[in-house]
Amino acid sequence: MTPISVEVIAPVLTDLRHCSHCEVIFAQTEVGPRVHKEVLDEYPPDLKEDFERLSDWLFELAHRYGDALRIKVIDPQSIEGFVKSVRYWVRRYPAFIVAGHKEYVGWDEDALDRVLQARISGEGPGT
Repeated sequence: MTPISVEVIAPVLTDLRHCSHCEVIFAQTEVGPRVHKEVLDEYPPDLKEDFERLSDWLFELAHRYGDALRIKVIDPQSIEGFVKSVRYWVRRYPAFIVAGHKEYVGWDEDALDRVLQARISGEGPGT
């Protein structure tokens, strides 16, 4: 069975990394983790909570569905995320693009499960 592609367009917490040589030095001096933590701590609490909630949800989906899904998270602030948001008319996040179709937007885990079950059983669009 070919895995089903699930692209999740949602804000992603990121921090800038330095060159690999600097990161090695920072790691040895314990400066790197502190700097990276400071950068991530600057995000608003609600964005951090949403990111953690989404991460937990996606890990649970990956565990439940295993090799049946290929999950890719796309930041809407990236070029790819901007293009996909325009292409699929995404205005709210998280948005789930399943096998090339905008299938679900929001936080209802049961609704997404119904979409995934239908797609896996061959009942979804384009099957």
